[in-house]
Amino acid sequence: MITFSRNESSSARGFDNGLRPRLSFICRAEGKDEAIPRVMHKHDDRFELMFIRTGSGTYNIDGRTFHVKQGDILLFNANVLHDECPAPSEDLLIFSCGVEQLKIDGLPMNVLTTGSQPAVMPCGELYDEICQLFDQMWFHVNSKRLYAAEIADNLLSVLLLLCRTIWTENKSQQESSSLLLGQRIKDYIDSHYKEDIALSTITTVMNMNHFYLAHVFKAYSGYSPKQYQTRRRIGEAQNLLLSTDLGVTEVANAVGYDNVNNFHRIFNNLVGIPPARYKKAWITGKIKK
Repeated sequence: MITFSRNESSSARGFDNGLRPRLSFICRAEGKDEAIPRVMHKHDDRFELMFIRTGSGTYNIDGRTFHVKQGDILLFNANVLHDECPAPSEDLLIFSCGVEQLKIDGLPMNVLTTGSQPAVMPCGELYDEICQLFDQMWFHVNSKRLYAAEIADNLLSVLLLLCRTIWTENKSQQESSSLLLGQRIKDYIDSHYKEDIALSTITTVMNMNHFYLAHVFKAYSGYSPKQYQTRRRIGEAQNLLLSTDLGVTEVANAVGYDNVNNFHRIFNNLVGIPPARYKKAWITGKIKK
């Protein structure tokens, strides 16, 4: 028996005409030694997608904390702060990829979802297909064969459209008053994180009781205001270590630390290795992100 199914044209368009998503990189992190935290940071020029093939972790995206597990897809829209803490385990396997030229109708460049939608979703029945897409992208990018880059870009387009389908089929989150307040507190800390911010300063600006403020922000982000500020500083320090020629002392001063020993201690506690060793590990290729 021969079966025939017509591929009907859809009124919905995936990507803006004239632009096609481009795969800028693909990263594979496997095993407990690859579970290196990437503290608060953002990307102005690209979108990133992450897939928890096996393992788990805690990720903070745009101020919201998510406890992720096998099969979860994480979206990092351009200009959105995120904090990555994969849980060290032998079975850890995480794929991520950077995307340029992503343009969805009605959304800014390199943004796949609206701010009212969650940044993490389980892939459900699409798990095997998404595993295959990442495996194929990884193979072709590393093969360096003729048309390998174009093949990878086409596989990426399929992956992005599947993710777009997953997100559009789920309802947007309701923005409660506590969520909006948590966002306001986060925005204030993001604007002043290099300064010495006392909790009393934030409560004065927000005109609220400091116990209530701390409770709301903890529920919103998973961190106390001080913890969040510290992660913003160390995240920016990681960026500077990897993208500039600044020395460790200069980086410490640039993110608000006058005492370099204090900076060393906090960096090592959060990242797991000292700042100089972190920079060297990146240069030698032992850190992939």
